Amino acid sequence: MQDQELPFVKAAKTQLKLRLAIVGPSGSGKTYSALLMASELGKKTALIDTERGSAKKYADIFKFSVLELENFHPYNFIKAIKSAEAQKFDILIIDSLSHAWNGADGALELVDKAAARLKTANSFAAWREVTPLHNQMIDAILKSELHIIVTMRAKTDYSLERADNGKTFVRKVGLQPIQRDGLEYEFDIVGDMDLTSTMVISKTRCPALQQSVFKKPGPELAHTILKWLNSGEPVKKRVSSVGNRKGMTILINSIKSRMEKLNKKNFITAKKLSEFASLLKDPQVSMEMLRLLEKQLVLLARLEQVKSAISQQVKKNFYRQILSTDTQGIKALEKKLKKLEAA
Repeated sequence: MQDQELPFVKAAKTQLKLRLAIVGPSGSGKTYSALLMASELGKKTALIDTERGSAKKYADIFKFSVLELENFHPYNFIKAIKSAEAQKFDILIIDSLSHAWNGADGALELVDKAAARLKTANSFAAWREVTPLHNQMIDAILKSELHIIVTMRAKTDYSLERADNGKTFVRKVGLQPIQRDGLEYEFDIVGDMDLTSTMVISKTRCPALQQSVFKKPGPELAHTILKWLNSGEPVKKRVSSVGNRKGMTILINSIKSRMEKLNKKNFITAKKLSEFASLLKDPQVSMEMLRLLEKQLVLLARLEQVKSAISQQVKKNFYRQILSTDTQGIKALEKKLKKLEAA
């Protein structure tokens, strides 16, 4: 196959949807600031509350709709984002995203459960199950059609350093968001808040906000951001063609058929079937997600037919890997399954 030229095209600034992260300790004003910003950016605001109803304390000041989560599995955040899109909100606040990391059924708890189920002290094996779920949640945030503001709790970060005399000492190096390392840099704008409700813009793609500091951030910051978001060419909305809709219908029917066959052979759990069924009913489900789901079901069907002398535990582990993988990992599992089939 001959190498083909990859065409470069002239870059053009297009209108954007907000991706803002507000990071700070408890009491720094993250929720209030997020609601204040949202009130300036659009008419309809939705808020995912993970803080046991704390956002409703501002209901007499701001107009917004709230969804209170008690279980912080990545899928619950994805469903909430899709629901906010379907209900035509302008802005979604996730207050806070830290619970998706260290809350009930958040990433850290899912890793512990996976490690216990796999009977291993090797957290790497458990993370292979959880990372794809966490990545799907972040993708849902970044690809959403809504303006999104997330808040994240902060913890004090320290580093171990060596003095000129050779002795080591601990130095406080600032605040670190309680989430996956480096996650804040997925956002276009990051504001760090302290207990005086002062926001320091620590990362931004908006030139007007470089090295900015805001005491009790409000309309001034919101209007600067809005001007930047609205500058550039309008984004053309993708319209699904009739052919694409037919293709999705065919794919969904194929998935349902494969699910039914696996269910008859008792090779898929009722819980997983329910999750898949909900996904198929989601009007926002993408073709890419459907293709991944079909590939997972194809691999499960092949795994069910494997007759080689492998233990049930190996089979169970492979089953879990298939259901937790992403598009990038599916090819590696296909190769691994071929080896099992040939054994």
